[in-house]
Amino acid sequence: MNNKHNNHLGLSVLLILISTLGFSCYPILGKYVFSGGAGLATVLFVRFTISALFFWAITLWREGFPRLSRKTWLTLWGMGGINYSMMAGLYISSVRFIPASLAALLLYVYPVIVTVIAVLTHQEKFSSYKLSGLLLSTFGLVMVLGVALQGINVLGVGLALASAFVYAIYIIIGNKVLQTTTPLVSTTIISTSAALTYGVIGLPLGGATWNLSAGTWMGIAGIALFSTIIAMLTFFQGMKHIGASSASIISTLEPVMTAILAIILLNEHLTLVQALGGVLVVMGGIFAVLSPIPKNLKKENSFVNE
Repeated sequence: MNNKHNNHLGLSVLLILISTLGFSCYPILGKYVFSGGAGLATVLFVRFTISALFFWAITLWREGFPRLSRKTWLTLWGMGGINYSMMAGLYISSVRFIPASLAALLLYVYPVIVTVIAVLTHQEKFSSYKLSGLLLSTFGLVMVLGVALQGINVLGVGLALASAFVYAIYIIIGNKVLQTTTPLVSTTIISTSAALTYGVIGLPLGGATWNLSAGTWMGIAGIALFSTIIAMLTFFQGMKHIGASSASIISTLEPVMTAILAIILLNEHLTLVQALGGVLVVMGGIFAVLSPIPKNLKKENSFVNE
């Protein structure tokens, strides 16, 4: 019995690590496709369209057509069409101006932002864990960015931090919705509404870039397949056996994986001070996740990654 449990546990951890690797490739592939001439609207329209079609097939096969209240439908459409599409666009846009490794570190301020919002809106009580997480992340950010932001593109930093803030709002809203539906159904509807946002608004305003090399199209396909479909499915499957908090803690390896991939594939580098600051940012996020979670926020970190 114990061996069976350990096997399930080991497989679940492996699935979360695969998911984390998939998400960590997103900014790396973003740099690659942008260098190949792809536009933001084209990349994210294709990403979410492919993902939505795949998730609808899985949802209809496993759960049938979603039977949700009108309020839940509208909330999920708003989350995908506004929150998630905005977060995905801000995050991947930031790598045009700053290293992918730095963008990933800045995004991972979001667990602390979630905690601050939850405390301010009286969904959580302040605790020593939350204070420690807030202080660690703040000091870490100062170390990553430098006091004077010398040599760092302020626009890129602003885009990455804005993506963290939007993602935190998305998680707070998503926590309530997850109590009335499943992660698979939520992800399906959110992907669909995000695809519509970039199809109806993004492409007409930003312009479509279809005349791309085969290599660039492969990069876009990689974002859709590896950094979205596989990453999300493995995350949900792994989370079933180890829980949302444990899955979220393992997922904090994402900026570390992104930094390693960026060093190997993009020849990026972080200074020792920035690397240590990144460790503090990740530790701050872990402290936020480890905080005793009240019932109304138990699922907050189980709701899709970027």
